[in-house]
Amino acid sequence: ALISYPEYDPNVLSKGTPGDVISGYANDSRQPYLDRAISGLYTPGSIVKPMETAGALTDGIISPEKSIYSAGFISIPNPYDPSRPSIFKDWKAHGWVDARRAIAVSSDVYYYAIGGGYGDQRGLGIERINHWFRAFGFTSPTGIELANEAYGTVPTPVWKKERFGEDWRLGDTYNTSIGQYGMQVTVLGAARATAAVANGGLLVRPTILAGQQPQSQRMEISADALRVAREGMRMGVTEGGTAVGLAPLPGRIAAKTGTAQLGINNEYYNMWAVGFWPYERPKYVFVVLMDRGPAGTTVGAVYVANRALSELSQTAPEYFK
Repeated sequence: ALISYPEYDPNVLSKGTPGDVISGYANDSRQPYLDRAISGLYTPGSIVKPMETAGALTDGIISPEKSIYSAGFISIPNPYDPSRPSIFKDWKAHGWVDARRAIAVSSDVYYYAIGGGYGDQRGLGIERINHWFRAFGFTSPTGIELANEAYGTVPTPVWKKERFGEDWRLGDTYNTSIGQYGMQVTVLGAARATAAVANGGLLVRPTILAGQQPQSQRMEISADALRVAREGMRMGVTEGGTAVGLAPLPGRIAAKTGTAQLGINNEYYNMWAVGFWPYERPKYVFVVLMDRGPAGTTVGAVYVANRALSELSQTAPEYFK
């Protein structure tokens, strides 16, 4: 199921009237003609953390049990002005977090460390971050049978030099490691990547054709690493993580949230919720994106996912058996 809002009435377009409604569609800043499910490109934020975790574990960058301490930020010395270090913030101080807990509570400091390296923790580096995000399909079209499908971008040193004429810095790696900076993905791409975590490493080509069996390609990634990522997503629902709002639902859901900051002063958010169910034998993946909402809004993607899945469980309970 692919849903995009705001929507438009195709009957109005086919009739060519009323003209003011058609003009309203064309001039609406919310872009109702944009199919957000397949053609929109959005900063993903923290929904990429399960994929990055699986990649880092596969590469042997860190073990599932090693904990990293989040005091709410990391400080990087400034070689040009030692009195003004570069500060990279977490969204809160989480204390000690291991791989599973880092996914559940969405600790940015943990991903700064495994992405760019910090203290005694070696990082993936931008080239391996790019490798794993590409492996999960973020930078390629899914191949669904619909026109105008977009595909995402992972920033790299070459990308930055071509666009801005500037050298890559460690801070760029840190920000990319939490799904920020120049990273963009599609909603359907996020669903496919989440499915690859859920199904044990199959990158599926989705289809909308009745009776068509979706094709898939097996990723070169550790099955144990993907299991840890799934366990972290389940903890995000069951153990006070960022997706705890989905805990009351049936189906034993595993999920990950994302809040990507946008605007010069971070005055907007992309708010995400991705997940799958049932946890032990996954059959369904969901993605909710609320794009470019005002910062500080109290109604997030988890709330929308809760409402949608709650109604689904009542009107079509067979999906939760």
